[in-house]
Amino acid sequence: MDYSTIAIKIIKGIIKLIPGQTVSISAEILNVFDFNEALVKIPFLEELAIQVRKHHGIPIIDLSTENLHKRFFEEVTDENNLLSLAIFHKWLDSADYFIDLSWRSNPLFYKSIPEIAFRKVNIPTDIYMQKIAEKNKKLLLLGYPTKSLAKYLDVDQEVLKKTYLSSLNVDYHLLKKNCLIFDGIIKKQKKYHLICENRVLNIELVSKSKCFYGDFYQEPILYLPTGYWQQEVDLEQLSGMIYANQIYFDQHYWKNVQLVFKNGSIIDLETDNQQKNTTLLRVELAQKINSCLLVVGLNDSVGQRSFYSLFDLIKSQNVSLILNTSKGNIVVLSETASLLNENDVNLLNN
Repeated sequence: MDYSTIAIKIIKGIIKLIPGQTVSISAEILNVFDFNEALVKIPFLEELAIQVRKHHGIPIIDLSTENLHKRFFEEVTDENNLLSLAIFHKWLDSADYFIDLSWRSNPLFYKSIPEIAFRKVNIPTDIYMQKIAEKNKKLLLLGYPTKSLAKYLDVDQEVLKKTYLSSLNVDYHLLKKNCLIFDGIIKKQKKYHLICENRVLNIELVSKSKCFYGDFYQEPILYLPTGYWQQEVDLEQLSGMIYANQIYFDQHYWKNVQLVFKNGSIIDLETDNQQKNTTLLRVELAQKINSCLLVVGLNDSVGQRSFYSLFDLIKSQNVSLILNTSKGNIVVLSETASLLNENDVNLLNN
């Protein structure tokens, strides 16, 4: 995939850079695990910086190492080394836009970091977002997929990378248009039937819908790839049967699972017992469900599934239910399905 094409779309279509603005671009050299790809993110970083200059902006390169990032959390945890809001404000003043290529790229090394270290070094997420908004700054998270991420998820790294680059290489203007059109259509009623493999799940929508199409208008922090619609589901009305092509939980995934819902609870589960960790799946889905989101993927640049929920959620004509359990865990039920209204019209064919 041509990094230049993607970088132009990000700088022109997402950031909409104004001449004279500064863009901080950060990435990490991967030096924790020996995957022989320490500099894998650098070509993308270079291309983003070149496009910032070509569009009369000023790129600021913020390069670190994975091991240094890890050591900050493990070793620099004294009260005197707290990252204060004053220091955070100085960082925010250094640029108009911030692009981070490294978020979620390697979940493995976080396992050795004690929770108290995160609390001492990190600014709480709500304050973090609030201060970025107050300063009128924008943060773009690009989460470049690495071999360590593929190992953590137990998926094919080449498929992961290909899916990632393809989903970034989308017409963002057309994606926004398609998201808003879908949002207008689905708002015409609240009750729908989700159909997959002749199973029917009854859904009633509540709350307000959200469209994610790569625009900083709604949020100060944006992550790519994107291209989906979501709305909360009324748990009491969630009843019927669903055949999930994929279920995702943490770094685990399962294929072809049948679930029976009654008033927002899962009362039966059938799956191939040859799959790994089916006991974990049963235990997790036996928990009380606190909330449920219906998510419809609208990014037609995504081809095959990567078995990474963040990418598969946005796949065009993919429908997902995101369950928030009483333990505070997230479980994603994902399938290629039909979403029918009261007149039996499939909204995903429009």
